[in-house]
Amino acid sequence: MKSFQQIQLDFVAHIKDPDENPYQGDIEDERLKIYRELFFNNVLGFISSGFPVLESLYCEQDWQQLARQFFAQHKSRSPYFIDISKEFVEFLSNEYQPTESDPIFLRELAHYEWLELDLSVRKVQQPMDFWDGQSAVSSVRMSQLASLVSYPYPVHQIAPDFQPSESQGTVYLVVYRDNTDEVNFTLVNEVTAHLLTIIQDEDKIQVQALIQSMITALPQLKPQQVIDSLQKVLQQLLSQHILLPVKD
Repeated sequence: MKSFQQIQLDFVAHIKDPDENPYQGDIEDERLKIYRELFFNNVLGFISSGFPVLESLYCEQDWQQLARQFFAQHKSRSPYFIDISKEFVEFLSNEYQPTESDPIFLRELAHYEWLELDLSVRKVQQPMDFWDGQSAVSSVRMSQLASLVSYPYPVHQIAPDFQPSESQGTVYLVVYRDNTDEVNFTLVNEVTAHLLTIIQDEDKIQVQALIQSMITALPQLKPQQVIDSLQKVLQQLLSQHILLPVKD
Protein backbone atom coordinates (compact mmCIF):
# COMPACT_ATOMS: atom_id res chain seq x y z
CA MET A 1 0.00 0.00 0.00
CA LYS A 2 1.30 3.41 -0.98
CA SER A 3 2.07 5.97 1.70
CA PHE A 4 0.13 9.21 1.79
CA GLN A 5 3.28 11.05 0.76
CA GLN A 6 3.71 8.82 -2.30
CA ILE A 7 0.06 9.35 -3.24
CA GLN A 8 0.67 13.10 -3.11
CA LEU A 9 3.81 12.83 -5.23
CA ASP A 10 1.99 10.72 -7.83
CA PHE A 11 -0.83 13.24 -7.92
CA VAL A 12 1.55 16.18 -8.41
CA ALA A 13 3.49 14.33 -11.11
CA HIS A 14 0.25 13.67 -12.99
CA ILE A 15 -0.96 17.26 -12.70
CA LYS A 16 2.35 18.62 -14.00
CA ASP A 17 2.77 16.15 -16.87
CA PRO A 18 -0.30 13.93 -17.39
CA ASP A 19 0.98 12.40 -20.65
CA GLU A 20 4.15 11.08 -19.02
CA ASN A 21 2.56 10.26 -15.66
CA PRO A 22 -0.88 8.61 -15.98
CA TYR A 23 -2.74 8.68 -12.68
CA GLN A 24 -3.17 5.27 -11.05
CA GLY A 25 -5.40 6.33 -8.15
CA ASP A 26 -9.14 6.19 -7.66
CA ILE A 27 -9.96 9.82 -8.57
CA GLU A 28 -12.25 10.15 -11.58
CA ASP A 29 -10.61 11.66 -14.66
CA GLU A 30 -13.26 14.40 -14.89
CA ARG A 31 -12.20 15.63 -11.46
CA LEU A 32 -8.52 15.31 -12.34
CA LYS A 33 -9.15 17.35 -15.47
CA ILE A 34 -10.32 20.27 -13.34
CA TYR A 35 -7.08 20.22 -11.36
CA ARG A 36 -4.94 19.78 -14.48
CA GLU A 37 -6.49 22.78 -16.20
CA LEU A 38 -6.62 24.94 -13.07
CA PHE A 39 -2.94 24.58 -12.18
CA PHE A 40 -1.60 24.79 -15.71
CA ASN A 41 -3.79 27.73 -16.74
CA ASN A 42 -2.70 29.66 -13.65
CA VAL A 43 0.97 29.18 -14.53
CA LEU A 44 0.30 29.90 -18.21
CA GLY A 45 -1.51 33.10 -17.28
CA PHE A 46 1.40 34.39 -15.21
CA ILE A 47 3.89 33.59 -17.97
CA SER A 48 1.77 35.20 -20.66
CA SER A 49 1.25 38.38 -18.65
CA GLY A 50 4.96 38.56 -17.80
CA PHE A 51 6.28 37.96 -21.31
CA PRO A 52 3.81 39.50 -23.77
CA VAL A 53 6.38 40.26 -26.48
CA LEU A 54 7.89 36.80 -26.32
CA GLU A 55 4.45 35.19 -26.49
CA SER A 56 3.56 37.27 -29.56
CA LEU A 57 6.38 35.55 -31.48
CA TYR A 58 4.86 32.07 -31.04
CA CYS A 59 1.79 30.35 -32.34
CA GLU A 60 -0.59 29.34 -29.56
CA GLN A 61 0.35 25.66 -29.71
CA ASP A 62 4.11 26.27 -29.46
CA TRP A 63 3.68 28.78 -26.64
CA GLN A 64 1.57 26.39 -24.61
CA GLN A 65 4.07 23.62 -25.27
CA LEU A 66 6.89 25.80 -23.92
CA ALA A 67 4.81 26.67 -20.86
CA ARG A 68 3.93 23.01 -20.34
CA GLN A 69 7.58 22.00 -20.47
CA PHE A 70 8.42 24.62 -17.86
CA PHE A 71 5.50 23.51 -15.67
CA ALA A 72 6.43 19.84 -15.93
CA GLN A 73 10.21 20.00 -15.63
CA HIS A 74 11.26 23.00 -13.57
CA LYS A 75 11.56 22.70 -9.81
CA SER A 76 10.71 26.15 -8.53
CA ARG A 77 12.53 27.39 -5.46
CA SER A 78 9.92 30.00 -4.56
CA PRO A 79 6.31 29.23 -3.55
CA TYR A 80 5.10 32.70 -4.57
CA PHE A 81 3.20 33.34 -7.79
CA ILE A 82 5.01 36.66 -8.25
CA ASP A 83 8.27 34.72 -8.70
CA ILE A 84 6.98 32.54 -11.55
CA SER A 85 8.46 34.91 -14.14
CA LYS A 86 11.89 34.71 -12.52
CA GLU A 87 11.66 30.92 -12.37
CA PHE A 88 10.71 30.87 -16.06
CA VAL A 89 13.81 32.89 -16.96
CA GLU A 90 15.99 30.54 -14.92
CA PHE A 91 14.40 27.57 -16.69
CA LEU A 92 15.13 29.04 -20.13
CA SER A 93 18.69 29.97 -19.15
CA ASN A 94 19.78 26.79 -17.41
CA GLU A 95 17.53 23.89 -18.36
CA TYR A 96 15.70 24.43 -21.63
CA GLN A 97 17.14 23.28 -24.95
CA PRO A 98 15.86 25.62 -27.71
CA THR A 99 14.21 24.13 -30.78
CA GLU A 100 13.71 25.41 -34.32
CA SER A 101 10.47 27.09 -33.27
CA ASP A 102 12.29 29.27 -30.73
CA PRO A 103 13.79 32.65 -31.65
CA ILE A 104 17.57 32.92 -31.42
CA PHE A 105 17.19 35.69 -28.83
CA LEU A 106 14.81 33.70 -26.60
CA ARG A 107 16.81 33.94 -23.38
CA GLU A 108 17.80 37.58 -23.81
CA LEU A 109 14.26 38.78 -24.56
CA ALA A 110 12.85 36.78 -21.65
CA HIS A 111 15.39 38.30 -19.27
CA TYR A 112 14.61 41.81 -20.50
CA GLU A 113 10.87 41.37 -20.04
CA TRP A 114 11.37 39.83 -16.60
CA LEU A 115 13.58 42.77 -15.60
CA GLU A 116 10.79 45.22 -16.43
CA LEU A 117 8.43 43.26 -14.20
CA ASP A 118 11.03 42.94 -11.45
CA LEU A 119 11.63 46.70 -11.38
CA SER A 120 7.90 47.41 -11.19
CA VAL A 121 7.69 45.61 -7.83
CA ARG A 122 11.26 46.04 -6.55
CA LYS A 123 11.60 47.45 -3.05
CA VAL A 124 14.46 49.75 -2.09
CA GLN A 125 16.53 50.03 1.06
CA GLN A 126 18.14 53.40 0.36
CA PRO A 127 16.84 56.99 0.51
CA MET A 128 15.37 58.02 -2.85
CA ASP A 129 16.47 61.66 -3.05
CA PHE A 130 15.91 62.89 -6.59
CA TRP A 131 17.81 65.69 -8.30
CA ASP A 132 15.87 68.97 -8.48
CA GLY A 133 17.38 69.87 -11.85
CA GLN A 134 19.33 72.85 -10.58
CA SER A 135 21.46 72.08 -7.53
CA ALA A 136 25.13 71.23 -7.95
CA VAL A 137 25.88 67.58 -7.32
CA SER A 138 29.21 66.56 -5.82
CA SER A 139 28.55 62.82 -5.33
CA VAL A 140 26.20 60.31 -6.92
CA ARG A 141 25.01 56.75 -6.49
CA MET A 142 23.14 54.32 -8.71
CA SER A 143 19.45 54.05 -7.94
CA GLN A 144 18.37 50.66 -6.64
CA LEU A 145 15.50 51.01 -9.11
CA ALA A 146 17.86 50.99 -12.08
CA SER A 147 19.70 48.09 -13.73
CA LEU A 148 22.40 48.25 -16.38
CA VAL A 149 22.22 45.27 -18.75
CA SER A 150 23.79 44.27 -22.04
CA TYR A 151 22.53 41.91 -24.72
CA PRO A 152 23.81 40.72 -28.10
CA TYR A 153 20.44 41.69 -29.62
CA PRO A 154 18.32 44.87 -29.54
CA VAL A 155 15.70 43.30 -27.28
CA HIS A 156 13.95 46.63 -26.75
CA GLN A 157 12.98 46.69 -30.44
CA ILE A 158 11.90 43.09 -30.93
CA ALA A 159 8.36 42.57 -32.17
CA PRO A 160 6.55 40.17 -34.54
CA ASP A 161 7.71 42.31 -37.48
CA PHE A 162 11.29 42.73 -36.22
CA GLN A 163 13.14 39.57 -35.27
CA PRO A 164 16.93 39.75 -35.81
CA SER A 165 18.50 36.52 -37.05
CA GLU A 166 21.98 37.31 -35.79
CA SER A 167 23.78 39.64 -33.42
CA GLN A 168 24.90 43.04 -34.68
CA GLY A 169 26.96 43.83 -31.59
CA THR A 170 26.40 44.48 -27.91
CA VAL A 171 23.43 46.61 -26.92
CA TYR A 172 23.59 48.43 -23.57
CA LEU A 173 20.36 49.35 -21.81
CA VAL A 174 19.42 50.86 -18.50
CA VAL A 175 16.01 49.72 -17.28
CA TYR A 176 14.71 51.89 -14.45
CA ARG A 177 11.71 53.04 -12.44
CA ASP A 178 11.31 56.78 -12.06
CA ASN A 179 9.77 58.85 -9.28
CA THR A 180 6.28 58.33 -10.75
CA ASP A 181 6.81 54.53 -10.52
CA GLU A 182 6.83 54.19 -14.28
CA VAL A 183 9.27 51.64 -15.70
CA ASN A 184 11.32 52.92 -18.64
CA PHE A 185 14.48 52.07 -20.49
CA THR A 186 17.22 54.11 -22.10
CA LEU A 187 19.77 53.04 -24.67
CA VAL A 188 23.34 53.95 -23.70
CA ASN A 189 26.68 53.64 -25.45
CA GLU A 190 29.70 51.70 -24.29
CA VAL A 191 31.30 54.72 -22.62
CA THR A 192 28.20 55.50 -20.56
CA ALA A 193 27.90 51.81 -19.68
CA HIS A 194 31.48 51.93 -18.40
CA LEU A 195 30.66 55.05 -16.38
CA LEU A 196 27.63 53.38 -14.80
CA THR A 197 29.63 50.26 -14.01
CA ILE A 198 32.09 52.39 -12.04
CA ILE A 199 29.24 54.05 -10.15
CA GLN A 200 27.28 50.90 -9.34
CA ASP A 201 30.39 49.23 -7.95
CA GLU A 202 30.46 51.90 -5.22
CA ASP A 203 27.95 52.83 -2.55
CA LYS A 204 28.58 56.42 -3.60
CA ILE A 205 31.27 58.17 -5.59
CA GLN A 206 32.41 61.76 -5.94
CA VAL A 207 31.97 63.42 -9.32
CA GLN A 208 35.62 64.51 -9.26
CA ALA A 209 36.69 60.88 -8.85
CA LEU A 210 34.48 59.95 -11.78
CA ILE A 211 36.08 62.64 -13.91
CA GLN A 212 39.55 61.32 -13.17
CA SER A 213 38.50 57.73 -13.89
CA MET A 214 36.96 58.66 -17.23
CA ILE A 215 39.93 60.82 -18.25
CA THR A 216 42.15 57.81 -17.62
CA ALA A 217 39.77 55.51 -19.52
CA LEU A 218 39.65 57.87 -22.55
CA PRO A 219 43.26 58.95 -23.20
CA GLN A 220 42.45 59.70 -26.84
CA LEU A 221 40.31 62.67 -25.78
CA LYS A 222 41.34 65.96 -24.27
CA PRO A 223 40.51 66.21 -20.54
CA GLN A 224 38.15 69.14 -21.09
CA GLN A 225 36.21 67.14 -23.68
CA VAL A 226 35.75 64.36 -21.17
CA ILE A 227 34.67 66.80 -18.45
CA ASP A 228 32.11 68.54 -20.71
CA SER A 229 30.65 65.25 -21.98
CA LEU A 230 30.56 63.74 -18.52
CA GLN A 231 28.66 66.67 -17.08
CA LYS A 232 25.98 66.33 -19.77
CA VAL A 233 25.65 62.59 -19.26
CA LEU A 234 25.43 62.92 -15.49
CA GLN A 235 22.71 65.55 -15.78
CA GLN A 236 20.72 63.31 -18.11
CA LEU A 237 21.06 60.28 -15.83
CA LEU A 238 20.14 62.36 -12.78
CA SER A 239 17.06 63.77 -14.50
CA GLN A 240 15.96 60.24 -15.46
CA HIS A 241 16.41 59.13 -11.81
CA ILE A 242 18.93 56.48 -12.85
CA LEU A 243 21.45 58.28 -10.67
CA LEU A 244 20.70 59.90 -7.35
CA PRO A 245 22.52 62.85 -5.73
CA VAL A 246 24.27 62.11 -2.46
CA LYS A 247 24.83 64.65 0.25
CA ASP A 248 28.44 64.68 1.46
